[in-house]
Amino acid sequence: MQTTMRLIAAAAILSIDAMAGGFWLTLGNPAASAEAQAVHAVVTVMPTGCHNPAEAKLTATAEGVVNGKRASIPVKLTPLGKPGFYAIARQWPAEGKWALRVVGEYNGALTSALIPLKDASADRRAAKYQAGIPGEQDVAALLASN
Repeated sequence: MQTTMRLIAAAAILSIDAMAGGFWLTLGNPAASAEAQAVHAVVTVMPTGCHNPAEAKLTATAEGVVNGKRASIPVKLTPLGKPGFYAIARQWPAEGKWALRVVGEYNGALTSALIPLKDASADRRAAKYQAGIPGEQDVAALLASN
């Protein structure tokens, strides 16, 4: 019985250890980085958390509605000088309503940010963050409120 209890306690500690910390995306003002300004970024993004988040894989998509039709455009993330620090420049049309969907994956963990876009800028303060990948309903709701 005592051995069983020790095994259960050890498993619980390992489970807590494996889930400790967190993984999220930090959005930044491109005006704070000369490198980001040089590539005409509308936002900077950096994975944050414990372990080595600079090794996270990030993807970005511009999600929009143009003339009543949904559109998705893959967006290139430009690596900046610090590992894991990226700039996103405008790669979507001026017409329509747009948002950026940025997804980070690290060691099986997923995190994301939906960022409303207005004119040629990203509204970081109105960004929606979540674990996992935002679904079409999340994108549609953000575009409708934008």
